[in-house]
Amino acid sequence: MIKKLKSHELKKPVKTKPLSSVVAVLVFSLMLINSGFASAEPVPAKPDTNIYVFDYANLIDEADKLEMQKIAKTLDDKTEAEIVVVTVNDLSNMEIEDYALKLFRSWGIGDKEKNNGILIIVNKESILNNQRGRIRIEVGYGLEGAINDGKAGAILDNFALSAFEIGEYSKGIRDTFMAVCSEVAKEYGLDLADEELSDLQNYSVAEDDDIAFWEILLAVIIFIIILILLTKKHSRRYYRRNPFNGPFGGGFGGGGFRGGGFGGGGFGGGGFGGGSSGGAGASR
Repeated sequence: MIKKLKSHELKKPVKTKPLSSVVAVLVFSLMLINSGFASAEPVPAKPDTNIYVFDYANLIDEADKLEMQKIAKTLDDKTEAEIVVVTVNDLSNMEIEDYALKLFRSWGIGDKEKNNGILIIVNKESILNNQRGRIRIEVGYGLEGAINDGKAGAILDNFALSAFEIGEYSKGIRDTFMAVCSEVAKEYGLDLADEELSDLQNYSVAEDDDIAFWEILLAVIIFIIILILLTKKHSRRYYRRNPFNGPFGGGFGGGGFRGGGFGGGGFGGGGFGGGSSGGAGASR
């Protein structure tokens, strides 16, 4: 005899979530995970302690590292200038200029009032492939006078590339660092004969490396002289009709370099809380 179940004993069907809801949850989870990776910083996180040399790519010999840290600490103590070396395995698909600027600002290298930091960034991937983007000197606002773009390039050519070409990566990094420190020390009037800084005497950049500035200045002077002579020649026929139409006769009216070209303190520092850079420096 078949036993009939009472109505209250009947099992209620289990409600299941629609497949579309499950898919929606999975998609949302993937979006969260993906956004987490997308927002990850491509540059190393800011260290808790500044040890001046951060060799993430293992390119620097221990002896060179200790020597650089000692010099950097001495300069920091005497001037508050921070010279930092960072080696990385790659640039996260960024140009070295963008990578260096992002890291510089993220870490806040240099005193936030003086903006006297310098970053030497070295990319192992480009070094091994012998391609552009191997090394860059990124200069803070406050030290652009000490190491302009031309001088930064000369330092890289004379000290970094010559060593990299023969596989002496640690030496190239150390020599570049020492040359940078030498220029910074001179900017602050420090005596390189001092025992703590005496090693920097061998890494000074020759004055001839600033020749580009004088070449530009000479070219501007020659251009002005030629322009004056041409203006005089063409203005002679008008001179009698208008004796006040002098050789400059409005030729420079309006001020070609006036009106904000360099105004507004474009390289004013302190905008990022720590030391900052406006992208000055050189790359190789």
